Amino acid sequence: MRTTLTDEATSRFVDVQDGDTRFRIHFNDCGAGERVVVMLHGSGPGATGWANFHANVGPFVDAGHRVLLVDMPGWGRSDTVVCTGSRSDLNARVTRGVLDALGIARADLVGNSMGGHSAVALALQSPERVRRLVLMGGGTGGPS
Repeated sequence: MRTTLTDEATSRFVDVQDGDTRFRIHFNDCGAGERVVVMLHGSGPGATGWANFHANVGPFVDAGHRVLLVDMPGWGRSDTVVCTGSRSDLNARVTRGVLDALGIARADLVGNSMGGHSAVALALQSPERVRRLVLMGGGTGGPS
């Protein structure tokens, strides 16, 4: 029987450097295992990793995966940002920074809407970091 997964119990923070900007990024860290699934949220009002994906975490944890629900800059408890370039590329760099900070070489990415754009951008920037890519309502992204 697994431990109850709650937002509070799985809430973590990590610092990510992106050029001259340092972001404090919030994420939920659920489960354990060598296989890591990173779930990237959409951009709607109130969107966060937990809000978008908490109901999907249990089956992955039960299957022996570690699941990360990352709040992108400007959402949830992560630092805010004024994005002047491609939001998809920024989110991809931040996600790669989270993986780097946690010592994760490769991950399966699940992206919803904006998270799908971000997942594609990460797969294009660093294909060696992405094992599998699952997109829901995402696209290729572009300038914000």
